[in-house]
Amino acid sequence: METVVKVGESHLSSKEEKHIMKAVVKTGENLGFSYMEVEKPTPKPNEVLIDVEATNICGTDISYFKWGQSAKDFASKFNVKFPFIVGHECAGIVVEVGSDVKKIKVGDRVSLETHIPCGDCFQCKTGNAHNCMNMGIYGTSCDGCFADYAIAPESVCFKLPDSVSFQEGSLFEPAGVAMRAVELSGLEPGDTGLIFGCGAIGLLAIQILQACGVSRVIAVDIDQYRVDMAKKFGAIGVNSLTEDLPAIVKELTSERGGVDFIFEMTGSPKVYETLFDFLRLEGRVVTVGHPGGSIPINITQSINLKGATIKGLFGRGIWSTWYKLSALVEAKKINILDVVTHRYSFSQVDEAFEQLKQGSGKIMFLKDK
Repeated sequence: METVVKVGESHLSSKEEKHIMKAVVKTGENLGFSYMEVEKPTPKPNEVLIDVEATNICGTDISYFKWGQSAKDFASKFNVKFPFIVGHECAGIVVEVGSDVKKIKVGDRVSLETHIPCGDCFQCKTGNAHNCMNMGIYGTSCDGCFADYAIAPESVCFKLPDSVSFQEGSLFEPAGVAMRAVELSGLEPGDTGLIFGCGAIGLLAIQILQACGVSRVIAVDIDQYRVDMAKKFGAIGVNSLTEDLPAIVKELTSERGGVDFIFEMTGSPKVYETLFDFLRLEGRVVTVGHPGGSIPINITQSINLKGATIKGLFGRGIWSTWYKLSALVEAKKINILDVVTHRYSFSQVDEAFEQLKQGSGKIMFLKDK
């Protein structure tokens, strides 16, 4: 008799007794994922069941695929239990709701906030639910969305406007990080910004900054594929391996002595060796990438004497960031689908992760038709 793993629990169930679905699963502390049959979940009283239409690969998923030290650290902090369904960027249609669900209905089109707040701690009660003291992470603390169907708490469901497609909606989570970075940047019309990292969030940030009145964006990466994408998005793309970044920044910002703000989106410790050299006096830095370990910074030279403002970012404002982003998408001020370069089905998960090595923007999984 064929068996089916019940993800998140240890027992097996008969295929003849349970409904099944296909999902991308992390089975243990090993390289890669498994595409396999699992039990189709049933929502608890406060949960909804979503028929998944579109999802995307995120940096966290890549980290889990490789299962290095950064993956182990993050998984440990947010209580990973094997096996679990990976993935957290998604959109779909609600097909079932739990008995206590009040605001989400069957038929609603939703995207998911991946920070799951408790709703009762000091942070949640003071407007900072995105950084809850007892926070769970969707696709880490619980099963995620790389599956035919996904379970999610009602509290993290964002209803998509009718004019927003499922593919666009699946990008609201990463685009929300870019939106939040812009919110925290103190952006003023005419500013010049510098972005380290031309991955999907960096590219989305370029679009949002232009929609919000920045005069120019200098976008830096060591991957020429990504630099070229940044140029297509209207940024001044710079490959720091082959071009003189200090000279370029000096020429473009000679009058003000540096850029007005910097987004650090690589998580590379090496970037911090020179990052503050590009910032003007009284400039602002928003850190988005998560370096693996401590980083030495000269507080006197880089922060105090510069009068620098530094803001760390972890997640999106719930729900202010989502509404701002949704408004820009609805008004066609930005086209977030431009960051997607490849589309696959879940059954092609190995091909999708192989494409990452060859060069890509955002990689999307679409529902099998």
